[in-house]
Amino acid sequence: MKFPYIEKESKILGKILRPLIRIEIFSQERMDWETIDEVLVDTGADLCVIPRFLGEIIIGDITLGEYVEIKGVVPTSVLIAFVHKLKIRVAGKEFDTKVAIADSNDVPPILGRFLALDLFRLEFEKGKEITFSE
Repeated sequence: MKFPYIEKESKILGKILRPLIRIEIFSQERMDWETIDEVLVDTGADLCVIPRFLGEIIIGDITLGEYVEIKGVVPTSVLIAFVHKLKIRVAGKEFDTKVAIADSNDVPPILGRFLALDLFRLEFEKGKEITFSE
């Protein structure tokens, strides 16, 4: 399945194309699938991450998950999150994986490697599109 890159504004680079896709996460609160648009495909991310407001829609009380502190590019910066096992649907494939629900809304939704991107063969085509296959 192919996904075209989406043009976004960058404070540093101006307009830039990014590998953003649509995924679905099964909501334990609503007993239905929730669609999340513009999820960053990030091969440098170990885990999938979603902001707090989406986590509350999907599971309600995010603090019932495993407390973690996530460090990124800047090791002195810490993101507090709660890890939950959730069912995700991407490119026609359903799977269970661990998702870090941030204790912040200032985090973009990210599709990381662990039991997510690592389930696919990915091709990034010259900054124009990304192809998911098995």
